[in-house]
Amino acid sequence: MDSLSTLAVHIAGVEAPLNLPVSQPIYQSASWTFRDLDEVDAVYEGRQAGAIYGRNGTPNHRALEALFAGLHRAEAAVACASGMSALSAVFLGLLKAGDTVVASRDLYGSTLNVLHDLERFGVSTRTVEIDNPAQIEQALIGARLLVLETSSNPRLRVPNLERLSDLAHRRGVLVLVDNTFASPYHCRPLELGVDLVMESLTKFVNGHSDVMMGGVAGPQQRLEPIRAVATRMGLVSNPQECWLALRGAETLELRMQRAAANALELARFLEAHPKVRQVHYPGLPSHPDHATAQKVLQNGAGAMLSFELEPSRTAVNTLLHGLRYIRMALSLGGTCTTLSHPATSSHRFLSPGERDALGLHPGFLRMSVGIENLSDLRQDLEQALARL
Repeated sequence: MDSLSTLAVHIAGVEAPLNLPVSQPIYQSASWTFRDLDEVDAVYEGRQAGAIYGRNGTPNHRALEALFAGLHRAEAAVACASGMSALSAVFLGLLKAGDTVVASRDLYGSTLNVLHDLERFGVSTRTVEIDNPAQIEQALIGARLLVLETSSNPRLRVPNLERLSDLAHRRGVLVLVDNTFASPYHCRPLELGVDLVMESLTKFVNGHSDVMMGGVAGPQQRLEPIRAVATRMGLVSNPQECWLALRGAETLELRMQRAAANALELARFLEAHPKVRQVHYPGLPSHPDHATAQKVLQNGAGAMLSFELEPSRTAVNTLLHGLRYIRMALSLGGTCTTLSHPATSSHRFLSPGERDALGLHPGFLRMSVGIENLSDLRQDLEQALARL
């Protein structure tokens, strides 16, 4: 008779379902079994579908990669444990000592931090203004990679992706675009000539502020060294979070429609308010990249905006203390509307002079607009701004 210890390990077994579930199950397993060595070879060599080990990707992980690739009309995708791990996998997979990266100076603060870290390994960075093609063309000489954002974080600058991709390709330079602010609903950069697109799937694709996830999509051959880095360094995402991101993505279009519509109306409201000095939203005619945004973005200008109060920390705190629904949170892309303060969060590592050069003074706020009732959001802002 089998012993208790053997039964406890084996009696439940693992059997294929008789029919298919509506929702993909969570494959909470770190490893998979094989019938023999021939099957091991077949799975490793891609001749047979199957999982190997959690670091190589679970079925939930593969499903998320298929989703992200599909949303961007890409050949393939690599899913990682965060947006920054996806970005790091790209850099480590494509760059080597002696390479040069050309980067928009408006990039997300953590992206600039990683590029700074790469200097220790012999990778240099040249920063450029996205609306200065002559400067960019000069900077591209001898470069390996051009890094842009569809809408920059946090100033919402929108580069002409098609034009800049053409400039880069003439110099033999690859183009990577961080599409986090836009999501695939508002932009598919690969269709504009970009080589690789990455996103923090933590944000709009998942959309519920409950996972950490990132992804990069593009041609399969281009992704091979990136996938190898993600696997070797353990940058892959876990099954539970992949499952949550897959579930969240089902409502991406519905959420983005509502959030973008809210954002446009709030941007108009803030622009007209006497206590607001400036609003940064590509959907407004006053935005310097409004015409470019109409070419690059579709279905509206997105759910992100920034605005400026008087350059005072006290003014920001007064506003925050007066808000009822809108909360301070150092992320974005969820169902609720949130504010963040770049000077004390994403760009706090810069000197005051460097922040001032970017326009990120103490009164600068970034808003991630959610799916709440528009009137409630507007009233919340109105009564809080009245305290200033």
